[in-house]
Amino acid sequence: MKTALRFINAEMKKAGIDYHFQKNRKPKATYPYFVGELVPADPVTEDGRKEFTLILDGFNRESPQTEGTLLELFAEAEKIEEHFPPVEGLAAVSGDQAVAVFYCSCQPEESGDEQLQKIRIDLTVKTWKGGN
Repeated sequence: MKTALRFINAEMKKAGIDYHFQKNRKPKATYPYFVGELVPADPVTEDGRKEFTLILDGFNRESPQTEGTLLELFAEAEKIEEHFPPVEGLAAVSGDQAVAVFYCSCQPEESGDEQLQKIRIDLTVKTWKGGN
């Protein structure tokens, strides 16, 4: 799983997305940003494939860098979709493990704060581990 998480982190940087795994640990948040949580989707298959859903929660509020709109979050979602295409995905091989990431969906969500915009993006993450 570490290989997949490193791959996702590096690719989010390449796409220009402010991404954090589990929690944004910056002393002061800069908007928009995304926080990811990896959830197992299927049990391991006989070919060694594992599948996960990466739930990305995107947050935006008015700040010096952004107007704080939902539209700005959707623009970030489009960047993510372009970087991890829904059909072809984005794949890499590292050592004896392969990783592929696919964009699935995006929808707005309530944040519980009038000033804070939120969306949820789901990515499918598949990993395979080869033999020695």
